[in-house]
Amino acid sequence: MCLTGTVRAVRVEAGKTLLVAGPASVELLEGTASVLGAPLDYGKIAVTRGKQTPIETHSASSFRVSIGQDAGFETLDGSTIPHSWHEAAAALTELQEGTAIVVGGVDVGKSTLCTFLANRLAREQRGAAVVDADIGQTDLGPPTTMAAGNVTKPVPNLSLIEPSERLFIGSTSPSRVTSKVIRGIKKLIDRHTEPGRLVIVNTDGWVDGGEAMEYKAQMLKEVQPDITLGIGDTTRISQIVEAAGQAALLVGSPDTIKERTHLDRRELRALGYRKYLANASIRLFRLAGIALCDSISSEPLSLNRLSPSRVQALRDAIVGLLSADDYLQEIGVLREVIPSTETAKILCPGTSTPAKIEVGAVKLDNEAREVTYA
Repeated sequence: MCLTGTVRAVRVEAGKTLLVAGPASVELLEGTASVLGAPLDYGKIAVTRGKQTPIETHSASSFRVSIGQDAGFETLDGSTIPHSWHEAAAALTELQEGTAIVVGGVDVGKSTLCTFLANRLAREQRGAAVVDADIGQTDLGPPTTMAAGNVTKPVPNLSLIEPSERLFIGSTSPSRVTSKVIRGIKKLIDRHTEPGRLVIVNTDGWVDGGEAMEYKAQMLKEVQPDITLGIGDTTRISQIVEAAGQAALLVGSPDTIKERTHLDRRELRALGYRKYLANASIRLFRLAGIALCDSISSEPLSLNRLSPSRVQALRDAIVGLLSADDYLQEIGVLREVIPSTETAKILCPGTSTPAKIEVGAVKLDNEAREVTYA
């Protein structure tokens, strides 16, 4: 892999793949190419830190590649898409409508598979929607949330799908909120279920250990997908779907999958928080008419019963500003709670008044990096 910190002009022959690892940007200057089935036009696409983008060339093509620190690119023969992914796409085409859920561990290509499948359906002009329930590394919203959106055209990555609904979970780990995650998935699926539409569900990567396997098996039992796509460790995934009493189509991971470091994951989440807090300012909320509760336990937080230490502990916690039907309006950071005046100071974008404020288990510093869990 070629590593540099400058801009490079790259010529790639037809039938090859330009694999770019972020942070980087790529601009097609000449030729025809695609990313996971999405045609690449003559504009820039961004590749964030810790992620890779495979660009397949259909004719001799020229690119301008700008890469940052620790980024790089390489040219590979043929396609990086496993043959089993095409079989999965054919199975979804035959299914025509319903729900497909993708289950696998971390760094096995779940989001990439969902993108590939959604693009195939979009190219076939089929109705499709994506539910992104990977609350730690979600593409459709900030970390600690899940979201759903309709697929109207092929996209290079899921982050380019416009979400129509978001839900606040309040944690980047599903271990403490398993029931809430499953309820959220079902709610978003129901929102997008209609005749002729396929809903693709991307799940989190927690599959190791007995608790994780029970959680995933329970998810499959309650969601009752029309097809389960298992990716990665076939033994573990087979055990999960068998425990749920369901059959699954097992698919392989691309050989080019790159394992993310702890720093990569932390920085990816920080980028996600910053994106959705970009235009935030301190707002004062009067809590007399707004429900305040803990997002993990769902218990109300009564200000006149909170100890001074508990009030202090709420500082810098991520919060979700919710509508009356519990959909997420905005995320924010709780800067101060003032019990004597029943008010809260929250760093958040937007001007709407929420019906409910949920306090999450993640705390953020001034650079939107996670500092601790409550």
